[in-house]
Amino acid sequence: MRVVIVGAGTVGLNIARELIEEKRDVVLIEKNPETARRVDNELDCLVINDDGSRPETLRLANTETADWFIALTGTDAVNIVACGLVASETSKTKTIARVETPFYTALSSSQQKTFGLDYLINPAMEAARELMDILHEGFASSVTPLHGGALQLRTVFAPVFPEYIGKTLGEMRQSSLKHFLITAVVRSDGMIVPKGDCRIEETDKLYVLGTPDSLNDLLGPVAGLEDIARNIMIVGVTRIGERLLEMLLNPPATNVGGLLRRLFKKKPDITILDASDEACKRLAHEHDGISILNTDCLEEGALEKAGVGRSDLFVAAGNSQAENILVAQLAKSLGAKKTIAITTNHRFLHLGTRMDIDSYICSKDVVVAAVLQTVRKAHIRTIYDFYEDDVEIVDLKINRRSPLVGKKLKNIELPRDVLLAFVIKEGVIIVPSGETMLDGGDEIGLVTHKKHIADLEHIFGGADGS
Repeated sequence: MRVVIVGAGTVGLNIARELIEEKRDVVLIEKNPETARRVDNELDCLVINDDGSRPETLRLANTETADWFIALTGTDAVNIVACGLVASETSKTKTIARVETPFYTALSSSQQKTFGLDYLINPAMEAARELMDILHEGFASSVTPLHGGALQLRTVFAPVFPEYIGKTLGEMRQSSLKHFLITAVVRSDGMIVPKGDCRIEETDKLYVLGTPDSLNDLLGPVAGLEDIARNIMIVGVTRIGERLLEMLLNPPATNVGGLLRRLFKKKPDITILDASDEACKRLAHEHDGISILNTDCLEEGALEKAGVGRSDLFVAAGNSQAENILVAQLAKSLGAKKTIAITTNHRFLHLGTRMDIDSYICSKDVVVAAVLQTVRKAHIRTIYDFYEDDVEIVDLKINRRSPLVGKKLKNIELPRDVLLAFVIKEGVIIVPSGETMLDGGDEIGLVTHKKHIADLEHIFGGADGS
């Protein structure tokens, strides 16, 4: 696969890094000379220091031979013009544009095609969707719901299994009647995607995957995971804050949206806080039935007066990630049940376990995930990204025409450090064994290093089974 990326900011750099790790042929175009020089030293790919919206630059990058063209600059017009130029030369290259303005994402698919756009990625909408998923699934700092909550990934430390310390995972599975899987082991020297011969050590941090019932039996229930957020407080009349508000008031026509409509029965009580008088007035003019408070949340007593202690969910979605983290921590200390902070990078990630904030959403990470999900073949989708290493849990669907249909898992040759974590057959989740047979329509989950994504595409084929 050949990919041309315009824009070497944080998002472009991370996408390029991921694709290079997956053994793709990547060309990166960056206008800023200093940034281009730094990226050229950092990445193993061709870096062109020029304007990605110039036809001459696009010809130099040979965009007509690319499978994908991804425009990720900070300017919507530049991204759209660049995609339009590429589309005017060839229909074989698929285009993706990052856009901030909601106008473009509201265009129909035929209207997008007029601009030469195959896919649009809006960072605020992606972050708001992530928030909606969390709202539906519930959340706790040690639990990540997957597949709409049908699976859970829990973080525990080895002493919760005192009887298994010193034993292998194979011995652990044989002696336990409960259905679960250790998907990753974190030690001082790094992360391991474990096999059956991996021996549990007392200081290990373990990622345990299973159904909620099986993990409740094994580890006990997690308090508050099933709570419904009826009283929601959002800080920041920002793009993300406004997209989240729109989705809460009018849940999208998706499975999550339908579930939220049934859960709430009536619309949640929503309070918006922002220090800008102008922004608050505009929002009040656009939306009825919500509380809008013109206040600076960092001022003494502001959150208390707003009633933060009554909130089921508090989302800090301002433009400053440092303030978001500070305000979310403050809200938690004042009685907010659940708090989420929107961040733009990983600068404060190491503080995550030290602060009493339930969840962080990185607005740039969700864009990276959306782009990678779009360009990967075989319907490979990242459902969890381990921050400790370049390891992720991905899922994919087995095409009914795939040559793997009717094969047992033990007869499918996977890279050594890839772990088959689960199989979903007609909605039933199975912790698989080597004897598990694949059928068309099965959905499978794998724990893998990112460098093996291309290998998995080759093994499992594209959407048409090829």
